[in-house]
Amino acid sequence: MDKLFLGISSHVVSLSKTTGEELWKTKLKTSTVTNVYCENEHVFAYAGGHLFSLNATDGSIIWENTLKGLGYGTCIIASQHQNSALIAEQVATQQALAATTVATSAATTSNS
Repeated sequence: MDKLFLGISSHVVSLSKTTGEELWKTKLKTSTVTNVYCENEHVFAYAGGHLFSLNATDGSIIWENTLKGLGYGTCIIASQHQNSALIAEQVATQQALAATTVATSAATTSNS
C-alpha cells in the first residue's frame, strides 16, 4: 500500500508515501487526539469519544460508533494482527500527552 494515514487535529489524512501528496482528508469529531489504525481497506479512527470506520481509498465514513457510556478519554486501537511493542509505544505516548495536558492545565490555573 502506497498510503500513509495520519490522525491530526480531528481529521484523518491520507498521504502518498512516494510523493507526500494529500490524497484525501476527512473531518471527524472535535478532539485533541485522533488515533488511527489501518487494516485491509479500512481505516479505523477514534476522535471525540467516537470510533469511525473509513474507506481507505477515498476517506468516506463507513460507520460510526458513539461508544456510549465510555466517555472521552484516550483510546488505543489494536487488532490481533498488531505488534504488541507498537501497542505499548502508543500507550506510553498517550500517557505522556495526558500528563502534559494535566501539567499545562495546573500551571494555567495557578497563574490565574
